[in-house]
Amino acid sequence: MKCAEVTENHSVAPIKPLTPQQGRLAALKRQKENASKALDVERKRQKVAKAQQNLQKTLAVKLPT
Repeated sequence: MKCAEVTENHSVAPIKPLTPQQGRLAALKRQKENASKALDVERKRQKVAKAQQNLQKTLAVKLPT
């Protein structure tokens, strides 16, 4: 394809700015997603920390010889 063919067949429409109501909804959705991701990360962090503590306790126990 030639450049002229591409520009003629596939024109890109400009993106319109969001209305204030749409902007608020979009912001709230982003906050919800970010909070959900942060919650998942914190749960995983706590799970790893607990596993490390259990491992340290297990290694600290001396086995009878």
